[in-house]
Amino acid sequence: MNILVVDNNAVWLETLKRGLKISGHEVMEAMSANEALMNLSNPNTPCIDLVLTDYVMAEMNGIELLKEIRKNFGSLPVVIMTAYVEKVLLIDAFRNHCNGFIEKSFTLDQLMRKIKKVMKQRQNGSCQNGIGHVTN
Repeated sequence: MNILVVDNNAVWLETLKRGLKISGHEVMEAMSANEALMNLSNPNTPCIDLVLTDYVMAEMNGIELLKEIRKNFGSLPVVIMTAYVEKVLLIDAFRNHCNGFIEKSFTLDQLMRKIKKVMKQRQNGSCQNGIGHVTN
């Protein structure tokens, strides 16, 4: 599975990348939401199966990124990582069709279970963004 990991913390990004690769996934990384959107829009980007994004980022937070993904890339699965689990955040995320949350600090096993659950719940198993761009 190809996973786009979005986090403006270089240490978290590297840790997640290593853990996901050890678990057999291909990983693309982005240090910002804008970089993630550029990667998703790039026709040379391999098909992304899931976006794993931090909530707290400088330019655009995880919910704003989620809204842009929904607007431009349909039902591409998105999981938000956050240390700030507040009711208002959860409501806003689920109103915008967030596929899941995982609370920092999590273990690799917890992350893999969350990813497996989100992908299992996904109705359409086909690639939602073709070769990096919208196909619907």
